[in-house]
Amino acid sequence: MNSLNSNHLDAFFQVAQDKHFTKAAEKLNITQSALSQRIHSLEKDLGKTLIIRSKSGIRLTEEGNSLLRYCQCKAQLEQEVLNEINHATDEIRTTAGTIRIGGFSSVMRSLVLPKISPILNENPSVQLKMITKEIYELKELLKSGEIDFAVTYEPLEITNCIATKIGEELNQLVQHKKYTGPDVYLDHNENDEITKKVLKRKQLKINERMFLDDVYGLIDGVKNKLGYAVIPVHLIKNEKDIIPVSPAKTLKIPIYLNYYQQSYYTQLHHLVVASLKKLI
Repeated sequence: MNSLNSNHLDAFFQVAQDKHFTKAAEKLNITQSALSQRIHSLEKDLGKTLIIRSKSGIRLTEEGNSLLRYCQCKAQLEQEVLNEINHATDEIRTTAGTIRIGGFSSVMRSLVLPKISPILNENPSVQLKMITKEIYELKELLKSGEIDFAVTYEPLEITNCIATKIGEELNQLVQHKKYTGPDVYLDHNENDEITKKVLKRKQLKINERMFLDDVYGLIDGVKNKLGYAVIPVHLIKNEKDIIPVSPAKTLKIPIYLNYYQQSYYTQLHHLVVASLKKLI
């Protein structure tokens, strides 16, 4: 096989994005049977299963995820080239594409968005898709091609994935200065390990937990005197009613930027990586 059939590739790309055959067929303006035949032909050409259908929906195989990343890279490169051609005579050149990035709640609004906003302001054709999720969710989103960058506090162990340390977050156990209630600890969810690590340093045990979804929920919980919480220092530096639990101890959490290794990166990719290299 010399090259991939563009119609077959477009069919796969649409299904992979929509995770739904009927919706993909409607967008491509073809019948569902024609769409299925194109996918089947592509899988036959590659000798690999790309899509698995089940009662719960469809999912991509590892080979399917690899092909999806290729399709996304191809689309981004095409958009970049078309933008250069259309603005060839402009004195000021801008880039194009979509920044698709996910991360944990304490860094996305406070640190990541301010860093990448200049890219959006200087390049009107660039779009942004920003997602806040837990670490285990970010790994799956990166693998499935729903995001191109994942900001995490540990390297994602994914084949062909680059993990670059871009900073550190200083966490501290805090309380409302007038809190006199029981030892209730506020967390994101049952899987949150940061609080346990800080309490271990303070030689304290968790007696009761309350879950408030994300870091901003934790801040609100402390302000409303619901309990103690481990919160990044940079988010509460102006909160006069929130104080460290004595004796004050902190925990440094590394921050990593994760993305797939590619043979060629778009201009937009380089801009994002350069902007986030020194996050905090």
